[in-house]
Amino acid sequence: MRMRIFPYLFAAVSWLIPISLWAGPQTFFLKNGDTVVFYGDSITAQDFYTQWIELYTVTRFPGMRVRFFGAGVGGDRVSGGGGGEVDLRLPRDVYSHHPSVITIMLGMNDGGYHPGNAETENTYVKGYEHLLTSFHDMAPQARVVVLGPSPFDDITRPPMFPVGYNSVMEHYADLDQNLAREHGDDFVNLNSPVKALIEHAQVTDPVFARFILPDRVHPEPIGHWAMAEAILKAWNAPSQVSSVSIDARAAHVEQSLNASVEHLEADGATLRWTETENALPLPFDANNAFQQRILQLTDIQRQLNQESLRITGLSPGSFTLAIDDDTVGVFSADDLANGINLADYHTPMRDQAQRVSWSLSDRIKANQIHMGMLIKKADMGPVGEKGDVLETFEDSLEDKIYADAATQPHSFTLSPVTINQSPESTTK
Repeated sequence: MRMRIFPYLFAAVSWLIPISLWAGPQTFFLKNGDTVVFYGDSITAQDFYTQWIELYTVTRFPGMRVRFFGAGVGGDRVSGGGGGEVDLRLPRDVYSHHPSVITIMLGMNDGGYHPGNAETENTYVKGYEHLLTSFHDMAPQARVVVLGPSPFDDITRPPMFPVGYNSVMEHYADLDQNLAREHGDDFVNLNSPVKALIEHAQVTDPVFARFILPDRVHPEPIGHWAMAEAILKAWNAPSQVSSVSIDARAAHVEQSLNASVEHLEADGATLRWTETENALPLPFDANNAFQQRILQLTDIQRQLNQESLRITGLSPGSFTLAIDDDTVGVFSADDLANGINLADYHTPMRDQAQRVSWSLSDRIKANQIHMGMLIKKADMGPVGEKGDVLETFEDSLEDKIYADAATQPHSFTLSPVTINQSPESTTK
């Protein structure tokens, strides 16, 4: 069953990044043909950080087919939980998909929500050892990524006991890192970025800060974006969607990275060209209150969503940029010479990425139902060569996701502002 579905916060810190990912060319961790399984408890089962990683992968690499499977179950510990004992869970929820990448995040339930003690810690370590050993024995082809557990909120509310429960989670993250090192696996700590996000929000907006982890355990989507960003950065995710630079005076393309520019022509002070970008931006909309918070409290746009357009050689003044005859905004010649980030604005590319996101959401809902039916051993109809009825349906939804993400050419027009236009027409 396929997977369903900040600025100073995330400064590069070496201990957040798996050692093996520092070496060699900085290429993206996921490859064409990969199958990714996200294993964990209810935080993984929320289907947010996993969804954002998939959305980034599909929009940034629309020609690269990667399959994603979710294996998060509420209440899970290293020994298993609501989805069954661990040795039932692993064959059904992980190995059946023949993964080439397995991520695992546990610990929140294992700590028992009380101060750490030797017995609880030993149970956790032994259980984690069993999981990692099983991964390597039963899925030897898989690259395993151990994720240090996301935080318990001891920032916006008083700790339940001295030093607080998150100190236990931070200690478990250290244990996870040691286990990953011993087994030759990668490690990314998800506690630190979410904790930094809450601390930042606590300074700027204490009321909102309480809603990042409203029950102190399960992050709202903004917290999951912090986790997704940490993982993607550890996986060498490129910040660049595309980068195009045009010399208007010479009507010449100076640079075109991850995009192609054709039919560039100048008609007086007006430029026209056709541009096909090989990727799509993440569809953040500053007019959406929730997404505005993401952009304000994180550095995702700068780190993961740069869709650069630079136009030099323009006469002084203001210019209207239109894509497919829809106005994107009005910009000064200086702004264009310095470069603008198209991902900041309402464009046909962002609309297309939003459609991809909606298709992902549809498949997430189907996957959640499928996962629940598997756990409860519900009748899902006859099983054919392509699996059961729900799996066939999910396959069709996956096909639609990649069809929606296919690259498309767009017509760009840059023209001088007329007397009836004003800079206020710029929209984001």
